[in-house]
Amino acid sequence: MTKTDSVSSTSAAPAESIAPTAAPAATVATTTNGFSITALVLGIAGIALGQWLLSVAAIVFGFVARNREPSARLMANWGLVLGFVGTFGGILFGIIGFAAFAPFWLGAGFWGWDVANIGLWDVWGN
Repeated sequence: MTKTDSVSSTSAAPAESIAPTAAPAATVATTTNGFSITALVLGIAGIALGQWLLSVAAIVFGFVARNREPSARLMANWGLVLGFVGTFGGILFGIIGFAAFAPFWLGAGFWGWDVANIGLWDVWGN
Protein backbone atom coordinates (compact mmCIF):
# COMPACT_ATOMS: atom_id res chain seq x y z
CA MET A 1 0.00 0.00 0.00
CA THR A 2 1.44 3.30 -0.99
CA LYS A 3 1.14 6.62 0.65
CA THR A 4 -1.25 7.97 -2.00
CA ASP A 5 -3.57 4.98 -1.66
CA SER A 6 -4.03 5.49 2.04
CA VAL A 7 -4.71 9.19 1.57
CA SER A 8 -7.24 8.63 -1.17
CA SER A 9 -9.05 5.92 0.77
CA THR A 10 -9.36 8.04 3.89
CA SER A 11 -10.50 11.09 1.97
CA ALA A 12 -13.19 9.08 0.15
CA ALA A 13 -14.73 7.66 3.31
CA PRO A 14 -15.92 10.92 4.82
CA ALA A 15 -17.49 11.98 1.52
CA GLU A 16 -19.86 9.02 1.73
CA SER A 17 -20.91 9.66 5.32
CA ILE A 18 -21.38 13.43 5.10
CA ALA A 19 -25.10 13.29 4.42
CA PRO A 20 -26.64 10.41 6.33
CA THR A 21 -30.23 9.73 5.51
CA ALA A 22 -32.54 10.80 8.27
CA ALA A 23 -35.62 8.89 9.22
CA PRO A 24 -38.81 10.61 8.08
CA ALA A 25 -40.30 12.78 10.79
CA ALA A 26 -43.37 11.37 12.41
CA THR A 27 -46.44 13.51 12.07
CA VAL A 28 -47.40 14.93 15.40
CA ALA A 29 -51.08 15.17 16.04
CA THR A 30 -51.79 18.69 17.14
CA THR A 31 -54.54 19.00 19.68
CA THR A 32 -56.47 22.13 20.25
CA ASN A 33 -57.29 23.19 23.76
CA GLY A 34 -60.66 24.58 22.76
CA PHE A 35 -62.72 23.15 25.60
CA SER A 36 -60.15 24.15 28.22
CA ILE A 37 -59.85 27.68 26.91
CA THR A 38 -63.63 27.96 26.73
CA ALA A 39 -63.98 26.76 30.33
CA LEU A 40 -61.39 29.27 31.52
CA VAL A 41 -62.88 32.21 29.62
CA LEU A 42 -66.43 31.38 30.71
CA GLY A 43 -65.29 31.05 34.33
CA ILE A 44 -63.64 34.47 34.25
CA ALA A 45 -66.57 36.06 32.42
CA GLY A 46 -69.10 34.46 34.78
CA ILE A 47 -67.42 36.03 37.79
CA ALA A 48 -66.70 39.37 36.14
CA LEU A 49 -70.20 39.80 34.73
CA GLY A 50 -72.04 38.15 37.60
CA GLN A 51 -73.78 35.69 35.30
CA TRP A 52 -74.38 32.36 36.99
CA LEU A 53 -75.30 30.73 33.67
CA LEU A 54 -71.81 31.41 32.30
CA SER A 55 -70.34 29.85 35.43
CA VAL A 56 -72.45 26.73 34.98
CA ALA A 57 -71.30 26.52 31.35
CA ALA A 58 -67.69 26.84 32.57
CA ILE A 59 -68.24 23.85 34.85
CA VAL A 60 -69.66 21.77 32.00
CA PHE A 61 -66.86 22.70 29.60
CA GLY A 62 -64.27 22.10 32.33
CA PHE A 63 -65.41 18.53 32.92
CA VAL A 64 -65.58 17.84 29.17
CA ALA A 65 -62.09 19.29 28.72
CA ARG A 66 -60.62 17.15 31.49
CA ASN A 67 -61.79 14.03 29.68
CA ARG A 68 -60.93 15.04 26.10
CA GLU A 69 -57.78 17.13 26.55
CA PRO A 70 -55.39 15.68 29.10
CA SER A 71 -52.61 18.01 27.97
CA ALA A 72 -54.63 21.09 28.93
CA ARG A 73 -55.74 19.85 32.32
CA LEU A 74 -54.48 22.93 34.15
CA MET A 75 -56.72 25.31 32.19
CA ALA A 76 -59.65 22.93 32.57
CA ASN A 77 -59.13 22.78 36.34
CA TRP A 78 -58.99 26.56 36.59
CA GLY A 79 -62.14 26.80 34.51
CA LEU A 80 -63.82 24.41 36.94
CA VAL A 81 -62.64 26.34 39.99
CA LEU A 82 -63.77 29.68 38.58
CA GLY A 83 -67.07 28.15 37.48
CA PHE A 84 -67.79 26.79 40.95
CA VAL A 85 -66.74 30.08 42.57
CA GLY A 86 -69.04 32.02 40.24
CA THR A 87 -71.96 29.67 40.74
CA PHE A 88 -71.78 29.39 44.51
CA GLY A 89 -70.83 33.04 44.83
CA GLY A 90 -73.95 33.99 42.89
CA ILE A 91 -76.10 31.76 45.07
CA LEU A 92 -74.56 33.22 48.23
CA PHE A 93 -75.00 36.77 46.91
CA GLY A 94 -78.67 36.04 46.19
CA ILE A 95 -79.27 34.63 49.67
CA ILE A 96 -77.61 37.64 51.30
CA GLY A 97 -79.61 40.01 49.09
CA PHE A 98 -82.85 38.27 49.94
CA ALA A 99 -82.02 38.31 53.66
CA ALA A 100 -81.17 42.01 53.53
CA PHE A 101 -84.37 43.10 51.80
CA ALA A 102 -86.82 40.52 53.18
CA PRO A 103 -87.78 42.66 56.21
CA PHE A 104 -88.90 45.45 53.91
CA TRP A 105 -90.96 43.14 51.72
CA LEU A 106 -92.49 41.35 54.69
CA GLY A 107 -93.12 44.57 56.57
CA ALA A 108 -94.94 46.07 53.64
CA GLY A 109 -97.14 43.01 53.30
CA PHE A 110 -97.88 42.08 56.92
CA TRP A 111 -97.76 45.36 58.83
CA GLY A 112 -99.57 47.39 56.25
CA TRP A 113 -96.88 49.85 55.29
CA ASP A 114 -98.27 52.04 52.59
CA VAL A 115 -95.59 51.43 49.99
CA ALA A 116 -97.64 52.93 47.13
CA ASN A 117 -98.07 56.27 48.91
CA ILE A 118 -94.59 57.41 49.91
CA GLY A 119 -95.44 61.08 50.05
CA LEU A 120 -95.05 62.10 46.42
CA TRP A 121 -98.74 62.89 46.13
CA ASP A 122 -98.40 65.67 48.65
CA VAL A 123 -95.62 67.29 46.62
CA TRP A 124 -97.79 67.38 43.52
CA GLY A 125 -100.74 68.78 45.37
CA ASN A 126 -103.12 65.81 45.12
